[in-house]
Amino acid sequence: MKVLLLDADGVLLQSGELFSERFAREYQVPSEAVLAFFRGPFGDCQEGTKDLKEELPPYLETWGWTKGVDAFLDYWFESDTIFDEAVCEAVEKLKAKGVNCYLASNNEKYRALDLWRRIDERGLLDGHFFSYEVQTKKDNPSFFQKILRELAITPAEVCFVDDDERNVAAAKSVGIEAYLYDDRVLEMLLAKL
Repeated sequence: MKVLLLDADGVLLQSGELFSERFAREYQVPSEAVLAFFRGPFGDCQEGTKDLKEELPPYLETWGWTKGVDAFLDYWFESDTIFDEAVCEAVEKLKAKGVNCYLASNNEKYRALDLWRRIDERGLLDGHFFSYEVQTKKDNPSFFQKILRELAITPAEVCFVDDDERNVAAAKSVGIEAYLYDDRVLEMLLAKL
């Protein structure tokens, strides 16, 4: 393994209550009203075909948020980025053994930039592949084909870890060794080196 691709939410970042659920609870907005955005235009934002700051305002108005788009994004990103320190430690060990570690994440532009800033401050990863840049999400095999081309490597040289079976299946479909995340996976990969 020369390259490890890691998911953000649920792998590098701790999983917990979904932002949509927390926002609905904290601001007493009906969950279905919040999910209408995340199941709708947010997917286009993740694929880079729409801009989050242009899509959010009508939803924020419906939700009763009056502080503006930037304040909403600050609230979202600040509370939604908690690193899993055990995963960070395993990444550091993998890098020490010569494995290049990259983030592979379904994220739209603004959250991606905020997340990468936080990761880069820690010097944790070697690079990133965000769905908004690749212009497709990880459940599409072309996401991984584009990474292979960009890094000029073969599928046999890559390992991918994600907490979503659809994404794992897409990586496997192009020949990448891929695992559904649990707390033993990274230690197993370390032991194989």
